[in-house]
Amino acid sequence: MANQELYDKRYPIPDNIINNVRGMLVSYPTQEGKNRAKNIVNNRYLTYQAMKKLKHEMKSMDKQGVQYQLAGGNDMEVFIDNTLNQDRAGVERSKEARRDVAPAPTADLRTYQTPRLNEEKKELDKNAVAVIVNNDNKILLLKRSDYPKQWMPDKWALVGGSIEKGESAEEACKREIKEETGLEIKDFIESFTIQRHENSEETVFACRYDGDPTDIDLDMKENVKYGWYDVSEMEYLDTVPHLIEYITLVFKKYD
Repeated sequence: MANQELYDKRYPIPDNIINNVRGMLVSYPTQEGKNRAKNIVNNRYLTYQAMKKLKHEMKSMDKQGVQYQLAGGNDMEVFIDNTLNQDRAGVERSKEARRDVAPAPTADLRTYQTPRLNEEKKELDKNAVAVIVNNDNKILLLKRSDYPKQWMPDKWALVGGSIEKGESAEEACKREIKEETGLEIKDFIESFTIQRHENSEETVFACRYDGDPTDIDLDMKENVKYGWYDVSEMEYLDTVPHLIEYITLVFKKYD
């Protein structure tokens, strides 16, 4: 079951919920439910199991009562529902990506197949994409700008871009990393090529950055923000298509 992959995972509670619970504790320090409220305020996170338990408990509470507000109220219920639904869906998508690693003629995301003998070879648009991991095992994403003709404006994406004529995929990836982030990467630890569309292919590289994660120097024309995220956090971002699948494919060999 997908749920088993989420056991013991920790989910940060939004600050507005913590502040509301803290305020209720000040007003009702002896009310039933105070211990649960103190745990919410002190821990600032819920595990998957704790989320499911709290969701069940809140269903039987008086929605107008103090105990319900000490548990986080409607904001907490919405947070729990959204988090559980999105994370379960994320696990299913990751499993689907793992199943689709083997090439399939109907797959949206598949390993690029070289043409057979005497079969006409199409000229494909070629791109290089980088999965950059820091010392906290979080991955660098950039939020794309909205300048005219920008591909996927305002969405979060991996570092990458077109491979120019005469460039190897690795050279293009290093150049794109330097142009978009200011980082210099010397070595990659993994790479593979995929074909999402009939007319294009992408070579995806994985690498580790051991320096200061705030050393990013954005090219503000193409990207307006950056952040380091794990896959569970990416579920809450508006990302370009197939982003999590790329990451899953890169690290599948380490599962």
